[in-house]
Amino acid sequence: MDYANNGNLRVNLTRIIKINWYQKLYMLHDIISGLYDIHLQNLVHCDFHDGNILNHNERKIYISDLGLCQPVKSFLKKYDIFGVIPFMAPEVLRGNSYTPASDIYSFSMIMWEFTSGVPPFNNIAHDFQLSLSICEGERPEVIKNTPQCYKDLMKKCWNEDPLKRPSSEEVYNIIKGWVLPPNEIKNINEELKCNIMEFINAPIENNNLVTEFHPQTCYISRLLDFTSKELNEILESEDSQTYYVSYSSTGITEDLDDCKI
Repeated sequence: MDYANNGNLRVNLTRIIKINWYQKLYMLHDIISGLYDIHLQNLVHCDFHDGNILNHNERKIYISDLGLCQPVKSFLKKYDIFGVIPFMAPEVLRGNSYTPASDIYSFSMIMWEFTSGVPPFNNIAHDFQLSLSICEGERPEVIKNTPQCYKDLMKKCWNEDPLKRPSSEEVYNIIKGWVLPPNEIKNINEELKCNIMEFINAPIENNNLVTEFHPQTCYISRLLDFTSKELNEILESEDSQTYYVSYSSTGITEDLDDCKI
């Protein structure tokens, strides 16, 4: 493909939030299908976020920048962190290697975007404090009227423990069931039929989230100005809250002009 004429997923969020659930699920099916194909080749994306998912002619979805982090690692020091904070799994922020499970965590943020119409954590600074909060379990607020089965899958995908997240194959099979054509619904089990009816009956309504971006958000992959060692020292200490307040009171800020959309 030479050019994706609809841009990346992020610039399409305001459109996606207005379409029906079947259309949303069909797009998610294409995204997880692409990620599953990557994992089948024993590869990990390492930089999976909405800026690397391209939309062509409304229907076709492509995953770009596969393995972008691999060449980047060659110039990173031991405790350096590189990526887009809201899409990074807590274990990656803490210095562990990227795995298929960390890609699945990133996919959960994309699932959330399909219910919100905005990128995750768009209203707060993308800094040390957010990274610390993510490692301590903070996740985006679940949007009202999100179908329960969708909510359950999303939460499994963003589980703090990577071993408790479903594989891309499992997620693919679940979403594939949700997009079955109407003529096949009568042949499925009651649980799946109820899940499909949840999507059919779910209202399409605007959420009340803040759509304005905090000036210190950054949705471009970058080398962060703190290390995984610093994060781990705080997370493993008994007085993390004291350090958290101390860090915020220093007035340390980043120049994020290059990160604005």
